[in-house]
Amino acid sequence: MSSAPPPPPTTAQLQCTQLGGPFQTVPVPTPTPAPDEILIRQRVIALNLIDLKQRDLGILVPSWPRVLGIEGAGVVEAVGSAVSSLAPGDPVLRPGDEVLAWEGGGAAAVAWGGAFQERVLVPARFVARRPRNVSLVEAASLPIAFVTAVCGLVHTLRIPLPSLPFLSPAGSAPSSILILGGSSATGAAAIQLLHAAYPSLPILATSSPAHHPRLLALGASSVLDYHSPSVVADLQAASPRAAGVDAILDCVSAGASQTDVCEVLDPEGGRRYAAVLTGVPVPVPAGVTKLDVNAWDVVGMRGGGELIPALTRLVEGGEYRVPLPVRVVGRGLEELPGVLDQVRGVSGEKVVVVL
Repeated sequence: MSSAPPPPPTTAQLQCTQLGGPFQTVPVPTPTPAPDEILIRQRVIALNLIDLKQRDLGILVPSWPRVLGIEGAGVVEAVGSAVSSLAPGDPVLRPGDEVLAWEGGGAAAVAWGGAFQERVLVPARFVARRPRNVSLVEAASLPIAFVTAVCGLVHTLRIPLPSLPFLSPAGSAPSSILILGGSSATGAAAIQLLHAAYPSLPILATSSPAHHPRLLALGASSVLDYHSPSVVADLQAASPRAAGVDAILDCVSAGASQTDVCEVLDPEGGRRYAAVLTGVPVPVPAGVTKLDVNAWDVVGMRGGGELIPALTRLVEGGEYRVPLPVRVVGRGLEELPGVLDQVRGVSGEKVVVVL
């Protein structure tokens, strides 16, 4: 069998030139992977709210110009000398293999990553083979929601997930939990991870009514309309014995506007409020323990380097599903700046650009 052709000498980056934009496409030398890295030819770029916040607010951007974007999927073009397989039992990784990756290095002061480009370098520990039962478009939507949900559940709330034994936190399952923003990708990921681990756990969630059937199918016990003026009372009534829930995971900074949501916490329970960092402050009342959820915690987590490669096993084994429907909104790097703002208005779906 003939070997794959080498990558071309140059490749294209979509650089955000300054705070607020604009973007410009710039040819740059094609990078060579370090021993522990993989060079991926991007085929799908998933869009996220953090992309807008980096462009408009400069969050985690050390300097301009910058290549934004935190997740995608594509084809392996080159493999570092120390990389063999991605997960135990995997075949040897070769050029031409289809993979998904957390490409968020562009969101911080590290040399790798940045999804908005034709070719991206990523450490092998943040790459997984495309599961055979999902498309490459669907695969691109998997990494960030999964990592953020796991960080929130395992690292922040200390809830063990038996499907991820290498993480093994010193903690226990809550007696009940509320997921705010259940129809976000992270919320839908958290619901199914919790249900798979603890099938009898009461899992309450909020979303608009259109998404209730999907969240119930993923494992939520009750889903309430966050638009309802009685949502706090409705959540309280839906909780076990109407006593409230043991913990809250806020995936969308819902508590910033629904300031009385902590009334749903059981006064006899753990009273923990874990909030995904979005750049929007979420106040909590006295007596409630506020905890921050940050996907970057995966870097320092015990077993964190095994997390993304495990996605292949979980999805192929039916233990984890693509959290949300995926919609293609653009084709090519040149279309990406014009469709990026669509992220702001999506609900219950993930949007991507294909290259």
